[in-house]
Formats: sequence, C-alpha cells, structure tokens
Amino acid sequence: MNIVVRGTGAPVVVIPGIQGRWEWMKPGIDALAHRCRVVTYSLSDEPSCGGRFDASTGFACYVEQVREAMDQAGVDRATICGVSYGGLIAAACAARYPERA
Repeated sequence: MNIVVRGTGAPVVVIPGIQGRWEWMKPGIDALAHRCRVVTYSLSDEPSCGGRFDASTGFACYVEQVREAMDQAGVDRATICGVSYGGLIAAACAARYPERA
C-alpha cells in the first residue's frame, strides 16, 4: 500500500473521505505536518492506493487498511481521524482496535 508520512512528533492518521484520494486533503496534511507526524493514504478501492480491496468484506476492508497503514509506518498508537466518510472509518477502527487509538 502506498502511504504518505509527513512531519515529526505525535502520530496522527488522517483518512480521506468517500472520494478516496489523500491528495484532496494535501493542504490540510501539509499544515498538520508542521505540528505532528501525519500518516495518510488513499482508500483501498482507489487505484492509486497500491493496496487491496476485498468487496466481500466491504467497509471492514477500510478499517483494516488503517491498521495496515499504521503497521507500515511503524506506528503502534495514534490519533485517528478522518474527513467525512473517513470519520466513520476512524470511529470503527478505534472501536475495533482501542489499544491503537
């Protein structure tokens, strides 16, 4: 999976909205990276993601993608947030993996 990591400090995972591409959030990611370490990516059903999307698991695939991005970035625990639809993914991830949020 193609992840983007910018900045230093406390880790924050930022999940894009339903449009799926992290680039739509680039100005916000760049601003946030002045204060913390930002981990972001495009949603798994977006071709530029470089990850896998399993339609049979649906929404759960996006939740697992958060965990995979954190693992790939070497982050054990982070603030997890999302824009619009990404907020639902963030909440579901925090519920499923409370020790990581």
